[in-house]
Amino acid sequence: MNDPVRLKTSARLGWASGDFGFNIFWQALNLLMIPFYTDVLGLDAKLAGSVFLIASLWDGFADTIIAAIADRTRTRWGSYRPYLIFASPVLVIAFMLAFLTPDWNQGGLFVYALLSQIFLRTAYSVVSIPYSSLSARISLDANERASMAGWRMFFAFSGGAVVTFFMPRLVGMVGDRADNTTYVIAAGLVGIVSLPFFWLTFATTREPPRLSETNPQGFSLASTGEDLRATWLMARLNGPLMRIFGCIIVSSLAFTMTNKCLVYYVTYYLDRKDLVSSLVPFALIMNLIFAPVWAWIAQRGSKRLTWLIANGISAVAYTLFFFSTSKDPFIAAILIGIISAANVAYQVLFWAMLPDTVEYNLWKTGQRHDAKVFGFASFAKQLALGVNGALLGLLLSNIGYVPNQPQSAETLTGLKAIMSLIPLLGVGASALLIWNYPLDQRRHREVMAEIAAR
Repeated sequence: MNDPVRLKTSARLGWASGDFGFNIFWQALNLLMIPFYTDVLGLDAKLAGSVFLIASLWDGFADTIIAAIADRTRTRWGSYRPYLIFASPVLVIAFMLAFLTPDWNQGGLFVYALLSQIFLRTAYSVVSIPYSSLSARISLDANERASMAGWRMFFAFSGGAVVTFFMPRLVGMVGDRADNTTYVIAAGLVGIVSLPFFWLTFATTREPPRLSETNPQGFSLASTGEDLRATWLMARLNGPLMRIFGCIIVSSLAFTMTNKCLVYYVTYYLDRKDLVSSLVPFALIMNLIFAPVWAWIAQRGSKRLTWLIANGISAVAYTLFFFSTSKDPFIAAILIGIISAANVAYQVLFWAMLPDTVEYNLWKTGQRHDAKVFGFASFAKQLALGVNGALLGLLLSNIGYVPNQPQSAETLTGLKAIMSLIPLLGVGASALLIWNYPLDQRRHREVMAEIAAR
């Protein structure tokens, strides 16, 4: 394997570019799906939130199974890379089906939305968990992984900006009304764009066989029990992973409230629906600009301290956002830009810190369980996003939100509170969790040296 400190640029960027493809789906799910359910499909806000909760609970369960299967997979291409080629077309199909608009009653719409989202999330996990697990394989250096995470987020938010900018425009080009084909065609067109990025990741990365050998292999009834015991040991002995587990729960639960409400904020609070396709991508552009910046800071200091610095900036930005009464789109863009620039740090640091816990797991248990670590973290993220979706649906209903109608002053104030005060709680909670995080770059090098000495 190449020296992990001097990973080839083609491998680093080839791997990171894969997240451009993933965020075409993820940001559409995160930013566009609830407004699509409530304002286009006509689904009640509480039912739309319930779809997210149930689908996320399923996703968390499925992630653990997918991770165990990926760890045990052995092919001439490696354990994880084949999924990028063979499973990705199914993901595009699932994405298209999620945007069908059948003319059914509320019960039928709820069932269809739930089943189609479960299919989409499962297909997404089958490709994304093996992809994420590659980050622990292609480099073993903690600082290199921080750089990789920064580039990953750069490509991730580029993909998100593309889908949030082009998909509404494609809908307008394909047809003027929401029918059974308009959104499906638009979803298919942007979904197809993702495939070359998955194939590029496959072509530019390699999996060292010696690292695969530290994972279990073979499928049997007994292997299920082994995987369950391995997951339990991981939860009990891998303290750094559990802290990251907690951080991703509170950050995903809290901070994505801002993203999910952004379409509503621009449409109803600013009363500028025409700016949705500009301001929402702008938030993602700020993410992609600052992702490498946070990675650079983390490389030159402590990942824990970098997280706490981001906490401070986020807290100030959210406070200013809540108390600002301006409806000037320029002022809104400044505040949204600061929030986005700070919040991307958590995603960069999460993906930079998570691969380090794989070696910590090897040090503690004798096996890497790469995909299980990432599946465990994905479960946390999906659980948080599911609760987030259900809570958002409930809160929108409680503040009196009515789709496609002018909102009352109380509703608009409630919308800002959802977007800022709940994330403020997340800022405080994540700071407490990360305060004593032990696996910094120096400690990771010590763990690696002890593993090598064995």
